[in-house]
Amino acid sequence: MRQKLTLTAVLVVLVLISGFAAFKEQERRQKLSFPDSLDMTAVVVDGEALTLRDMAFYIAYEETQMEETARIYNAENTGEFWRLFTNHTFFRSAGKQAALDMAVHDAIFYQLALEEELELTQEEQLHLANDQYDFWSDLEEDQRKRLGASEEDVKETMRRMALAEKYQYLLAAIEQKEFDDYSIDGTAYQRLMEEHEIELDETTWERVPFGSITVDH
Repeated sequence: MRQKLTLTAVLVVLVLISGFAAFKEQERRQKLSFPDSLDMTAVVVDGEALTLRDMAFYIAYEETQMEETARIYNAENTGEFWRLFTNHTFFRSAGKQAALDMAVHDAIFYQLALEEELELTQEEQLHLANDQYDFWSDLEEDQRKRLGASEEDVKETMRRMALAEKYQYLLAAIEQKEFDDYSIDGTAYQRLMEEHEIELDETTWERVPFGSITVDH
């Protein structure tokens, strides 16, 4: 009797584990409603969480850039470009990775800029304000609604990006390297990344419907 009870308990545990695993897999496959998920963490950089709200600018930027290229590739069917497969990945997946890479890059350099107490000059602030206005005004009302992030959210991300870029120029000058050496694909940046801790929340990130937020694919 004791052996039967033990076997039953083991089977119950296995069923529960299997059911939980199936639930998590289903959850992972189900895409998020982006505007309803803005406060979910996408990635943590050196202990600082980047939420989907923080990622909104990068996603919107990358989606709109890809859509412009898609129109050149095939104006009658832009979805064809998004479905292209090259270098072992789909263009849609490559674009999503690019948005993530940009966000992580800027998070690292923004924190370094804060450590150096960098600030934007009046001229840099004016240039930033123009960029902020242009980007937000280029988004149609429906795109803004589907993105969910506010104009202030986007402006704040772009402000941080401007400071990150300023520090990138400073670091390149100090290290006597080219600016692009510290860009996403630069060898100096790849070495710098090794000094920082980056933790991607794969469950959240995989559920982000990139390519179906500010565009329809």
